[in-house]
Amino acid sequence: MRPLFLRMLSVVAVAFMLPAQATTLTDYLPDDVTYDPDVPTPAEVLGYEVGEWHVRHDQLVRYMEVLADHSDRFTIEYTGRTHEQRPLVLLTITAPENHGNIDQLRDAHMAIADPNRKGDPATAPLVLYMGYSIHGDEPSGSNASLLYAYYLAAAQGEKIEQVLKDTIILLDPSLNPDGLARFAQWVNQHKSENLVADTQHREHVQGTPRGRVNHYWFDLNRDWLLLQHPESRARIANFQKWKPNVLTDFHEMGTDSTFFFQPGIPTRRNPFTPKENVELTAELADHHAAALDEQGHLYFTEEAFDDFYVGKGSTYPDVQGAIGILFEQASSRGHAQDSINGVVEFPFTIQNQLTTSLTTMYGAHQNKALFLDYQQRFYDNALAESTKAGFRGYLIGDETDPVRLNGMLEILSQHGIKAYALNESVKIDNVVYRAGSSYYVPVEQPQYRLIRAIFSTRQSFEDNTFYDVSGWTLPMAFNLNFTEFKSRRINIADSAWQPVVDKEVTLTDNAYAYAFEWHGYLAPRALQELLEAGVHVRQADKSFTAKTANGTHEFTQGSVVVTRAYQKHDWAKVQQQVADVAARNELAVHSISSGLTPQGIDLGSRNLRPVDPVNVMMLVGNGASMYENGEAWYYLDRHVGIPLSMVDTDRFSRIDLDRYTHIIMVDGSFRPLSKTDTERLQRWVRKGGVVIGQKDGARWLSKNNLLSAEFVEKDVFDKAFQVSDERFVDMDDYHGRRRLAGAIVGLELDTSHPLAFGFPRAKLPIFKDSLTAMNVPDKKFITAARYLEEPLLSGYAAKENREVLSGKAAIVAHRVGQGRVIAFSDNVNFRAFFWGSAKLLSNAIFMAPAITPTGNADEDAAAAAEEAAEAAHAH
Repeated sequence: MRPLFLRMLSVVAVAFMLPAQATTLTDYLPDDVTYDPDVPTPAEVLGYEVGEWHVRHDQLVRYMEVLADHSDRFTIEYTGRTHEQRPLVLLTITAPENHGNIDQLRDAHMAIADPNRKGDPATAPLVLYMGYSIHGDEPSGSNASLLYAYYLAAAQGEKIEQVLKDTIILLDPSLNPDGLARFAQWVNQHKSENLVADTQHREHVQGTPRGRVNHYWFDLNRDWLLLQHPESRARIANFQKWKPNVLTDFHEMGTDSTFFFQPGIPTRRNPFTPKENVELTAELADHHAAALDEQGHLYFTEEAFDDFYVGKGSTYPDVQGAIGILFEQASSRGHAQDSINGVVEFPFTIQNQLTTSLTTMYGAHQNKALFLDYQQRFYDNALAESTKAGFRGYLIGDETDPVRLNGMLEILSQHGIKAYALNESVKIDNVVYRAGSSYYVPVEQPQYRLIRAIFSTRQSFEDNTFYDVSGWTLPMAFNLNFTEFKSRRINIADSAWQPVVDKEVTLTDNAYAYAFEWHGYLAPRALQELLEAGVHVRQADKSFTAKTANGTHEFTQGSVVVTRAYQKHDWAKVQQQVADVAARNELAVHSISSGLTPQGIDLGSRNLRPVDPVNVMMLVGNGASMYENGEAWYYLDRHVGIPLSMVDTDRFSRIDLDRYTHIIMVDGSFRPLSKTDTERLQRWVRKGGVVIGQKDGARWLSKNNLLSAEFVEKDVFDKAFQVSDERFVDMDDYHGRRRLAGAIVGLELDTSHPLAFGFPRAKLPIFKDSLTAMNVPDKKFITAARYLEEPLLSGYAAKENREVLSGKAAIVAHRVGQGRVIAFSDNVNFRAFFWGSAKLLSNAIFMAPAITPTGNADEDAAAAAEEAAEAAHAH
């Protein structure tokens, strides 16, 4: 079928002679409409033609504000701010008369997505969410949004005016303002008057952090489901407010590619996405192809990119009755760059994004009835499917920590999923879901398919090759108990969960000491806040029972105690600080009346050790994983409150190591570190420093004689796969099976180990995306966790890989001289939503003094004898 929209001017041909002439509006825009001369052009506001320079975010916002001032088709709202305080803007664009009753139009559209209402697809508006450049160094999208916005404001004629009458267009010109601004600054400051297309030119080789990521070095295109960042929360609030029919996600890929648009690889569709979604995506693809054919531009579909992980921009809409479309443009990564296809110039990349913005809009409008009917049937069918699921809902709970539980419930709420508190406790499979600390998520609600995707523990798939992750089960990430609920009777609250309001904490005035448990997710932050306030704090390496104002209470290992003794400040002031800190961090504080305890250590015990302030440094830059650096930075900064010093690996030899108590080495090669650097680090550890390695950062510690554990060699995993006479065509499948591309596996914690203090259960889900594991050391007492015998909990991992991982060491820690070495085989804080395992990093920082084994049997025996002798002498 030939689409309605075809007549567009071809982009100016790729220039091989530099410098190139600026591409003008006439070059970019189609000529089948007229343009209102009173609408300001981008060049009139920016001072240059689109594509001549990379637009800064502040310039982009300013142009949108100018259009909103000049066009009665536009309204602009500021939906939030980034970490760097850049405004997040959303333009609502429709016919002028529609703005007068926009709330009624939205309600009419939302009725389509509500199976409990009788919406009318014939009268409801079509809603499009046009989003651009969630990766800041893929800027052709945001630069194309300038032209698309101008077109929407200035284009005149029956065609565009009919679209605006029938459609609400939500224009999000920059999904990652901080990254876009960083990249624009980089390439603009390296631009020459004579454009340099050399791929090795500095303009095309970014430093860390790259423009791809946001302020904390996160890939925001993985955060649509997880909602750990303000950009994502604002975007999802808009999505759920409007329930669009189509959402666009404009990206860039390698310079040697051409142009991609979905459908993607057919076998890599999420199982909760209906096949009709792919058919409607293909319907729009016909419109893209026809326009690009007319321009003579190359493109491809169905050969790359999966639609499996529902936390990406092109997949999140697919499980909610919308069509998410990924566009990938070969990138100039600057103003011009050599490629196998010739020189790729920035204006060329912008043109393709503009072309497909227009074909998306006109193609969706031409099929308006089809898209609205599909959306209505999607939700009607989802509700019907929920009654045939074989169970009625999910129970989730954890009585040890309301913060982790509320953290997950808040994510569900933002996605329009309702959870209800239990009024009566429920016991399933020997797990008690207690009233007051457990919730019920019924599957019979409009977001049925998204609920199933969030709770899925699927381990087998039609296609085992994953571009991103295969398992993201949210209750596992938050380390919560959860299960399917199949009974018919359940006593729950009448209203769904709402965000918790902080409660004031009142303490007994004349207490001997105050104490709180280490179970709480925010307990490390509370400890850090007390240390920064100059409060003397002690931490329990052994459990004890104490007399409190409310009777005796058993305090587990890791509990934090603030004694009246040794305080430098007035006790009343310390009391107020403890109360304030406890309230901010949602902790229950107990008022202890005596230092003499009924059971366990007394409050004067050496096993209730003073906690010293920490000064933590992390190696970043060349040789270190940018993403894992960002995740550790985000966790320590936002969730623990530790000011983290970040030092580039190539500066390590010049810094004063004595400033730091802890050094973190995330995944990476750390090739920039010399032999001299390694020797400096070894001396620093022996003098009392704590080094924490993660994944290949831990492997580096092993290879450089700091960690007393060996990693499983790559050839062990290789030999696990029997190679027969595979055909050439089977190569991708073979390598896909061997990869461990993002699954959730289980660890068995040694709950008596200091690194496991505060964890509610011995079994701990953790994210795994690499074939890293340690052989269990022969040395005793230094293995803190092992992989389960059957390690896979959710997602895909080949049987061969699972067999190698089974029982291997995942966490090892020991003394070296006066210092400590701590090794994690996995990323303990994956994408900031693995709250369940993140505390391992806090424990590695605050519990390190309690790690006493050296890995040397004679040294350990001598140390034990010395401690016994000292204890005997005390008597």
